[in-house]
Parts: sequence; C-alpha cells; structure tokens
Amino acid sequence: MKLSKFLALTSLGLMFSASTFATETSVMVRAKAVDAKYIGTSVGGVKVVVEDAETGEILDTGWINGDTGSTKAIIKQPITRGQVLTDDKTAGFLAKVDISSPRLLRFKLVGPYGYRQALQEATVTSWVIPGKDILGDGITLNMPGFIVDAWTRVLEGGKLEIYTKASLLCGCPIYPDGPWDPKNYEATAILMQNETKVGEISLDFTGPVGLFSGKTTLKKNGHYKAIVYLFDKKTGNVGVDRTMFEINDQ
Repeated sequence: MKLSKFLALTSLGLMFSASTFATETSVMVRAKAVDAKYIGTSVGGVKVVVEDAETGEILDTGWINGDTGSTKAIIKQPITRGQVLTDDKTAGFLAKVDISSPRLLRFKLVGPYGYRQALQEATVTSWVIPGKDILGDGITLNMPGFIVDAWTRVLEGGKLEIYTKASLLCGCPIYPDGPWDPKNYEATAILMQNETKVGEISLDFTGPVGLFSGKTTLKKNGHYKAIVYLFDKKTGNVGVDRTMFEINDQ
C-alpha cells in the first residue's frame, strides 16, 4: 500500500473514531442583569456562541429566550447556598456540544438585541465533560448596564426638553417604592456641540414607569448631541444613549 493512501485511510479512521465516541452534552446558558433578573425575550434575547477556548472551534450557537424569572425568589428573598433560582420558563439557551474528551469551552454572550444602544458582551470559560450535563441554573453570566432610550424636544427660543425611558438590562421596571426605585439612580444629560461639552442637566423622575426628563435653554444655534446616562453608584451600573438635535431660531 502506498504511503499516501495509508495516511489518508488512517486519517479517515481517526475522524470516524472521534465522531463515533463523541457524546452529546447539554449545557444551560443564562444571562442575568446586575442587581436584577434574567435577560430574555422581552428585550430581544441574547446571542450565545459556544466555542473551544483553545482552538476557537464553534460548537454551538443560539439565543437566550424566555421570561425574567421570579422576582420573589431572585430579588425579594434571601438566596441560600445551592438554591435553584430558575424554572423551565426562565430565559436560557440549552447548548448541545458533541465532545469526546473534556474540553475547555468559552461561552460568549451579546445582548439585549432589542436595544442596540444597550448591547453588552460577557464571556466565561468552563470545562465540560462528555455526558456530564450542566442544567438547572446552568452557567450564568452577569451583564451590567441599563437600557436607556433618550430623545429631545426643541421648542421656540432655544428651549430644550430632554427625555429618557430607562429600565434594568432585563427590562425590569423602575418606579417609586418598587424593587428598583428611581431615587437610587442618577439620570443626567451631557450636552455637546462640535465634541465640546456645553452643559449638563439633571433629569428628574417624572414617571409613572422609567421616565426621566429635564429642561434647559440654549443660546447658540447649531447641531448638538445629548449623551444621556443612568448611573447607580451602589452597583456601578451604567447605561447610556445618544441623541442628536438642532437649534436654529436664535
């Protein structure tokens, strides 16, 4: 037998052997908003890529969908060691990987896709053993941030009104005396013209849910940009949106 033919057959045999002994293994992947609940369908879902951390081979991809989970279990009650926080309706993606030996996998999450200005990315690596499913709460990645959706209203005389609708990254609502009280957050608009800061405005909560607003007057015509942010100094959570407007009646 020629050497080239022998090597080809040997290579084919090894490939067949690897595929024969590969075991489908399930890994539940979830995304959780910092200081809040699980991220899922209500905010557009979260994209998941599962790859070999050493070779970069993509083993599975999909989307985290489902509901945000139980407010009582996740937020209101103390969490005990080993407590399962999720159920079959809680947002998650059940990745399935065919592996024949233990592999170090990288789980990469990007979302929430319903609000591109709020997109965050999180990654973690974990060893996965053939046939040893990781279920329940699974591998959960915390994702920081807020969803901030800002807009402006320009009135006569250079008067400007700035608004933002904000929520936690899971879409969890901000309202007085709720689990996420607006008094805990700082909402501010930074005004820019030609990339130079020309002002800063505090935005007050005007409700009923997630709405903050503020007013000012600009004396100079031109194109402006408002960079609106929500900040929680306790957790370090930050969300940002940018909106453009023009003053032309001065």
